[in-house]
Amino acid sequence: MEQSNTKHKALIFERANGITYARYMNDPTIPRWPVGGNTKGWIPGTNIVCPKEWYDINDVTPNFSIILKHEKLKDAYKKFLLEQEKYIAWEKLSE
Repeated sequence: MEQSNTKHKALIFERANGITYARYMNDPTIPRWPVGGNTKGWIPGTNIVCPKEWYDINDVTPNFSIILKHEKLKDAYKKFLLEQEKYIAWEKLSE
């Protein structure tokens, strides 16, 4: 395994959406990485703030392969989808 010496490379720290990232100033081939802040603050792949009640959950996105394998999860997800449809309709009516 080859290891490069990064001890003397200058770092840049950036802050976005409550997360602090580091990246090398003169090496764009290495993407930035989170080094601090609220890494649980946003639902991955969205611009939606993650509720604090969900911070202890590692991944809040549905795992459809697991859902489809287990009847209990499939039923619970269907109930969620039906309830979600009601809320969408209620919100449209209240506009």
